[in-house]
Amino acid sequence: MTHAEEGTPDVAALRRGAHERAVARPRRRFAGVVTNSATVHDCPALRRYTPDRRHPGAAAVFLHGGYGLFGDLELQDGWCRQAAEALGVVVLAVDYRLAPEARLDDAVVDALAALALLAGEGFDRLYLDGDSAGGAVAVLAAARTADPLAGLLLTNPNLDLSLETYDDDLPGGPGRELSTYAMRAWTGVEPTDAPRLQRSARGLPPTLVAVGELDSLRPEARELADACRRDGVPCRLVELPGAEHGFVGTERAGTVLTEAAAFFGLG
Repeated sequence: MTHAEEGTPDVAALRRGAHERAVARPRRRFAGVVTNSATVHDCPALRRYTPDRRHPGAAAVFLHGGYGLFGDLELQDGWCRQAAEALGVVVLAVDYRLAPEARLDDAVVDALAALALLAGEGFDRLYLDGDSAGGAVAVLAAARTADPLAGLLLTNPNLDLSLETYDDDLPGGPGRELSTYAMRAWTGVEPTDAPRLQRSARGLPPTLVAVGELDSLRPEARELADACRRDGVPCRLVELPGAEHGFVGTERAGTVLTEAAAFFGLG
């Protein structure tokens, strides 16, 4: 990790490195149309993936990972292409605002604006899809939106922003040091006061949670699944044997999308 000073990451360098690695990857072939748009109707920059074969009225808002510090429309472009095709839905990726310039609530506002944009276009089967830090954004947006949701797809989500349940014995990341800085910058509070989003599923739509067996965030994924069962929310927990944090960029993504298509009735 690059540091501007001891204990403080060089966020600009993290962003630059993540972007450079993302654009260096070969583009995944996509049977459909990909379009970019600048800020419209209070939304941040967006990228829309419209597959040739899709379910009428179905669309998903995607929130990328990156500790709430870095990431952009390039970071998980491959996942968005694969998800749009596998699920047969329009995917709208959101370049939401990041810490330390912005807070988690700002990112949620951006996600809600994207949902409202899709609803205003007539999409009536709406999903939220969040990876890692984007999972926290997705859970909060799902609980706050006025637009009815058909489902919530979470992959190795950050849910316990206090890091209380972070398992240091699981070697698959994400890194604790950067997570500690990021959650403090993102939430604006000390970790002990940070949200623990895995404790309640009230207000959530049917939810699929996928997490790697070696992911340090596995305990909070399991706890959210337990909360769903307790709160009467249909839920499926998918644990990928041998997988680490960031599996959406690997061949393991297909397994999760197959599970999601079946769970959400998008097969």
